[in-house]
Amino acid sequence: MKHSTFEELFAQAIGTEVLKYLSHEDAWKTLVQGVESTALQVLTKIQAILNDEALDDPACFRRIDAIVEAFHQSGLSTTRHDF
Repeated sequence: MKHSTFEELFAQAIGTEVLKYLSHEDAWKTLVQGVESTALQVLTKIQAILNDEALDDPACFRRIDAIVEAFHQSGLSTTRHDF
């Protein structure tokens, strides 16, 4: 999605203010721990997919599809493999 220069600058300003606010609160540590926990869960799912011998197609389509699904389940998007 393409944003106007104004929208990009506005988003930057909002982000800066949110970071300033969070840096003065313990909420920052809680958010960081949540992000790290989610990232570890996604990586664990991807590792399990890559190690799954049942997904043995030569082009690895099923593995890639499963990894993309793990991303989507975690609220992450990718422009590759979106059908």
